[in-house]
Amino acid sequence: MRQENELIRLEHVNVAYPTGTEALKDINLSVQKGEFIFVVGSSGSGKSTFIKTLLGEVQAASGKLLVAKHNLSKMRRKELPYYRRTLGVVFQEFRLLDDRNVFENVALAQRVVGVSNEKIRRNVLQMLEMVGLGDRRRAFPKELSGGEQQRVAIARAMVNRPSILLADEPTGNLDPNNSWEIMGLLEEMNQLGTTVIVVTHNNEIVDKLKKRVITLNKGEIINDEVQGGYIQ
Repeated sequence: MRQENELIRLEHVNVAYPTGTEALKDINLSVQKGEFIFVVGSSGSGKSTFIKTLLGEVQAASGKLLVAKHNLSKMRRKELPYYRRTLGVVFQEFRLLDDRNVFENVALAQRVVGVSNEKIRRNVLQMLEMVGLGDRRRAFPKELSGGEQQRVAIARAMVNRPSILLADEPTGNLDPNNSWEIMGLLEEMNQLGTTVIVVTHNNEIVDKLKKRVITLNKGEIINDEVQGGYIQ
């Protein structure tokens, strides 16, 4: 893999809980631009901590962590909000604002980075069409199904066209049909050039989609493979 295409690099990264328990142990990982990666493992294996570390919500105790040329190991706390705006993030709980309609929930991601109203309207409508919700832009979250709410969350995460999309159990609250539709959307976003990292416990989805799979156990990477071939 060529160094110039590398988007994320972790070198000997260790993360510990306040209790002293190790959450991530000596993590070494390279992610290239345009990859689609699943992160799997049993409960307590470190999957969510891994995502939180990439987000800068959890600080590594030691090691080097580079994400899209940002050195999280040396990043100041006041710089973190600006860094997080460069990422797209989707959670299991949707995290939509109940007092704002679909359009405004997605538009908020553009407003915080200072996009003009004219561009916001164009970009938000385009993204809502892409996730199949162009006709639901005036609806409020409580009027939407779980699958529709997650589509809004994906639109919000992608409207600023981030280079990286992090999804933490994005299908955890959805039925199988909606789960497959959401994974289809994430694949579409990946095909647009976005690097996608999905934490999931849905083995059926992982087995069928044949992507790169990183397996964590007790905070350690115990397997890293793609379509039968191992990542070196």
